[in-house]
Amino acid sequence: MPEKYQEFDAADYVKTDADVRELLRAATDEDLGDGAVIRAVLKHDARTHDRST
Repeated sequence: MPEKYQEFDAADYVKTDADVRELLRAATDEDLGDGAVIRAVLKHDARTHDRST
């Protein structure tokens, strides 16, 4: 039987600024040196948080 996958969206789990900080901290640990993981976290943060307040 083939495995079924659901699309992962960090917005389902990252709700507070503290969550974003922890995600960014984890991204710096996991990044391979090219910044791709860190850029993905920053893109997610910009996409999901309203910066107008």
